[in-house]
Amino acid sequence: MAPLDDWLASFGTTHPSHVLRGLDRIREVARRLDVNPPAPTTAVIAGTNGKGSTVAVLETLLGVRHRVGATISPHLHRFNERVRVAGKDATDNELIDAFEAITAARGDIPLSYFEFGILAALYRHRTSECDVSLLEVGLGGRLDAVNIVDADVAVITSIGLDHQQYLGDTHELIGAEKAGVLRRGVPLVFGTNDPPTSVLDRAATLDAPVFLAGRDFGVMDDHYFVTDASAKRRVLPTAACDVDSTNVATALQAAALIDPRCLGDWDCVAEDIRNPGRFEVVARGQATYVVDVAHNVDGARFLRGQIEQHFGCVDCALVGTLEDKDVEAIVGELDTVTRHFAFVDTHGQRGQRGVDTASRAAVDSIASGSLEEVLEQVRASTSRGNGVILVLGSFDLVERMRDWLAR
Repeated sequence: MAPLDDWLASFGTTHPSHVLRGLDRIREVARRLDVNPPAPTTAVIAGTNGKGSTVAVLETLLGVRHRVGATISPHLHRFNERVRVAGKDATDNELIDAFEAITAARGDIPLSYFEFGILAALYRHRTSECDVSLLEVGLGGRLDAVNIVDADVAVITSIGLDHQQYLGDTHELIGAEKAGVLRRGVPLVFGTNDPPTSVLDRAATLDAPVFLAGRDFGVMDDHYFVTDASAKRRVLPTAACDVDSTNVATALQAAALIDPRCLGDWDCVAEDIRNPGRFEVVARGQATYVVDVAHNVDGARFLRGQIEQHFGCVDCALVGTLEDKDVEAIVGELDTVTRHFAFVDTHGQRGQRGVDTASRAAVDSIASGSLEEVLEQVRASTSRGNGVILVLGSFDLVERMRDWLAR
């Protein structure tokens, strides 16, 4: 294995991987490294869906005037994607330097794979002298490693049912966990118009101003609108962008609070924003492929609206989910915009065979098995439709699909 792979393998086998272990350990290591805060200005981005898209917009927009660091989770192809500075993924050597510094600082303090990754991002952002650090929460908020950082702006993109075994099985319980990223007096940008009471109560307790989608910011027929810290409304054009307008509006509102001058750059950078694996449309041969990491019911519902808007329907949806996902509900959301379903094997500790996913989905399937097998059968079975094939579910499946499309 390459040296970086050796490091990553050691994290997965010699350090605890459970995410709900408290923050004292990672907070102490960050103190020893002197990486908290990682930059003069920080934003923490939490939420069930839309976090990666919001970070992508903020990174590009703020990057015109500032040196921006970002961390995302999970990655699609390489761990390096999780640690970014000035629009570029960290190199292997940069990550190894960070891991060596973390190892020297931690002594005998155990760290998980994810905690190593967050500390590496904080280290890179600090040592690279970033002006702004954008930190995407991996899971929940209150007990996520990112939450050792006191943000200057907190973003919660959405609240949906996912990871219920860790976060609770209602929107109120999940909202309470995600509201753990809030700080006293620090503004909250909430990306939908229906925040749970648990979030609003936490914001009120902390005297945190709330900027709410549909009220303080959003998208109308021909423009976005946002509200800056002085309560002044700003209007921006709905420039062409590969990111869905809901997440764009959320990011623009956060930018208005971080540095409103950057809003003037919006129409110049909008078309440069990319967020791989999120409603990513690729033409290949006679078919059009839509690739999306929607892996919960709210993500599937959002995806259905995008399909209706752009294509009306798809010939076939290739679905691959991990064993803890509610595939029946996911498929149910897409049923009205999908002519056929097929199910693909997923890999990893929580992966499952496509045939088992099909059984749990409780719908007719035209194919199940490996990605290559399913693609071959689907292309033979859907030649009379509109030529649109949707591939959705786990990051593992989307990674392999993107590799296939790149051949």
